[in-house]
Amino acid sequence: MADLRSVVEGLIRRPAFWRADPPLPTVYVTGPEALTAALTLAKPFVGCVPYAHVKEGAHKSIQTLVEELAGEQQGELGNPVSGSLLPPPRFPLAQFVLWARKQRYLPSPGGDPKDPGSWLPAPRTHEGYRMFKKRLKEWRRSNRDTDRGRRTSADFLARAVTTWVPVGTLAVWWFNGPADLVGLLPWALGLLVAALGTAGQAFFSIRGTLFTGWFRKQPYIPRDRFDPLAKYALLLANAEGADDDADIERDDTDIERLLVHALMRDLREAYKKWIIPWPSWGRGQYALLVIEVVNPAGVNARFLRLVEETTRKTGLLPPMVVLAAVPSVPPVPPTESKGLGELAEAVGRWRPVARSRVPDLRIHVHATDVPAAGEYQPVLPRRKRALGYWTAIGLLLVFPFALVFWVQRDSTAHCGGLEWAERIGPECVGVVNATGDTPDGLLADDAKELVKKIDANNAYAIGSGRYVSVVVFGEFSITKTEANDTRLSSAVSELEAVEEQQRTASTTPRLRVLIANAGDNFRHGRRAAQLITALAGQDQHVMGVIGLPRSVEGVSQAIEELHLAKIPMVSSTATADRLGYVGDSADGKDPGQPSPYYFQVGPTNFREATLGARFARRMLLPHVDKPVAAIVRDESTTDQYTKNLADDFVTALKDQGITVKEPKDYTVDSGGVQEAAVGACGLKPDVFLYAGRAAEFLAFLTSLEGSGCKDAKVIAGDDVVRAMTDHGGEIGHMKRMEVYYLALAHRSVWKQSPARQTAFVSSLLVGAHAKSSEDSLILTFDAANVLYQAASTAYRAGAQEGGGLPSRGDILYRLTRRVWSGSSGKIDFGTADLHTPVDKALSIMKVDVDQAGHPKPVVRCGSLDVGEAPPKNAVCAALPDTVDSQPSTK
Repeated sequence: MADLRSVVEGLIRRPAFWRADPPLPTVYVTGPEALTAALTLAKPFVGCVPYAHVKEGAHKSIQTLVEELAGEQQGELGNPVSGSLLPPPRFPLAQFVLWARKQRYLPSPGGDPKDPGSWLPAPRTHEGYRMFKKRLKEWRRSNRDTDRGRRTSADFLARAVTTWVPVGTLAVWWFNGPADLVGLLPWALGLLVAALGTAGQAFFSIRGTLFTGWFRKQPYIPRDRFDPLAKYALLLANAEGADDDADIERDDTDIERLLVHALMRDLREAYKKWIIPWPSWGRGQYALLVIEVVNPAGVNARFLRLVEETTRKTGLLPPMVVLAAVPSVPPVPPTESKGLGELAEAVGRWRPVARSRVPDLRIHVHATDVPAAGEYQPVLPRRKRALGYWTAIGLLLVFPFALVFWVQRDSTAHCGGLEWAERIGPECVGVVNATGDTPDGLLADDAKELVKKIDANNAYAIGSGRYVSVVVFGEFSITKTEANDTRLSSAVSELEAVEEQQRTASTTPRLRVLIANAGDNFRHGRRAAQLITALAGQDQHVMGVIGLPRSVEGVSQAIEELHLAKIPMVSSTATADRLGYVGDSADGKDPGQPSPYYFQVGPTNFREATLGARFARRMLLPHVDKPVAAIVRDESTTDQYTKNLADDFVTALKDQGITVKEPKDYTVDSGGVQEAAVGACGLKPDVFLYAGRAAEFLAFLTSLEGSGCKDAKVIAGDDVVRAMTDHGGEIGHMKRMEVYYLALAHRSVWKQSPARQTAFVSSLLVGAHAKSSEDSLILTFDAANVLYQAASTAYRAGAQEGGGLPSRGDILYRLTRRVWSGSSGKIDFGTADLHTPVDKALSIMKVDVDQAGHPKPVVRCGSLDVGEAPPKNAVCAALPDTVDSQPSTK
């Protein structure tokens, strides 16, 4: 005899998850050994698949038979399958119909217990609805309190968790990305989505609401669209059909058809491939039913007939193999004959049957003998598919977390998803507004309103379709280390300048300003420049970079990177002599060569130092026979400006015949400016030269005044301009000293000159930007202006020739071929390799006590306008532009 177990196993085994579930047969076994054969074929699968055995005569009605298969407590098909790793099938639809029918037998005041159903209120009455609503609520509560009910609730809760935890996790990503929320808020909202979704799905699953909508779609006693479930239960309870009519020949009723159809629907739901995580994906074997039929008119025979009938009518294929031991195969219902005039009605009945596409599910075998006992060994549950399901569930739970963690980590690393910026420590480094408005919280709060204005202007420029982009490179995430730190005010002044330039540039092309943050003290200058380079490689609108305002290591590294990318740079207030040089040797002895892409609108340190030394010798100490100078310098290792300025002071002072004592050093990190001031005072010099930063200047002056130096004369480098603005009144009232400083640019110098003023200077002279850092404001405006003017000229020339955007080579060409009348003075980059301005305006300022501490120019060298002749002042005569210029004589 063939291996019949393998045949049955082939029917029960479910195909791969990507294949559709096939129709499953009802195997009619006839012959003298029919029952024995059916049981023998089923025996290997008992305990490894959802299984039930329905005996002949065990049930008086279809209702009790369905209850044995799918009842709340004893339903055989709903029993757990040991080792399957999956919850058993659930039968909420069949159990609801069973409960509704049982209400006929429950006692009611005034009802006749001998006449079931006589007490029932009429269908669709409000009294009946209220009664059944209460009973339905009590039934649900009692179900939840049983062991099986608790297991069912836990099962549905777990299913909800596996759906909504991933959804909530993805919600975190969505809120953190497109919705642009930050911090813990996306996680809180994601948790809320997961909690609400889990609670909602679990609640509706446990109540059955997730499934009972099906009652509106099925053909047997359908539920009205807006009927509450309790009212539908009352309708089912009143439906016609005896419940204790075993072995009585009669027509089947719709309530019986509904019971059988609901049972099959519940089974189909247990194997349906839901769009959400559901145990049906993991079921690898179909259910198995063995049913005995002796009486062709009995309950079991009617059950089989109802299964076939509802399957043919609805097209719902039961995911269950049926082994039916029958005396004979019941005949196929004949096709009803219709008259020719009723052809349309016949076609109408045929169409839904054709659409259901139900094949012949019958298989007939005749059993005259059976396999020997023990020939077929028990089959173990197929766990491979279940393991795959749980693996997928695990990945579904873990993967979204990992994805969101990675995305959020990447988003955090890119400052909330910015393509051309990165999070380095607490700072956002790179271009922060290349793809849209600058996110809040990335830059200093003082710059927030200015950044919003710049972004609004950018939107207008982009909307015009004709624009060029300029990157302003600065330190915009400054951490103030002490009250006198002026870097933040300088950075804000730079943004004020570019916003002013952007707003007033009303011709074509429009100006788009991109903000590049290099971090506190430009510590991430190289990385910021690399990000700018990457952006410029993809965005041809980027014409160049301005800013680069301080002569520190990070700016030098940025210049190296931008030089390699051949991107034009225009520095504002950086003045170190070798700042624009690239390719220096490892030992520092060879400074390299000037970058042809680097320009600066401010004078060099050497020009400053020379003017300071000449002023000291010729105007402060003209009658001192052998003057002595003391230099206080900041020796911070990353600050090129202070060391270079101090060295230039030494060279220039000696050139003027002034004896220079050993400089007194301090550093920003370790402090010591007070000790350096006291030490310098002890040298008893005729003049003090301050080569430090603005943050320590007031402390230096205070210590100098308190150390007993009388009639001290101090000349400071240009960096102290903001300290003079903030503390001018206090410094002006220091009676024991005269304080001067070198100014790269200042509005007050224009009051003493007949030179033609720029519109920006005119606005300054009437009080605009009164609290800004003068040199940062004016020189940044000039840097933006010259780069924009060069780009604008090249743009218009290209437009006339029918071309597109100008190349960066065009920008370089026009920067070196034109002289500008800037707001800081004439800007002429000359023909030298190092593009520093020729004869750049430079002033020595003194705080004027009579003018509320406002500084006034004492000496001004260099032309303010292209048409203005240089000042006729011996101090300014032949003032060198760079350290490589012809040195002056005494």
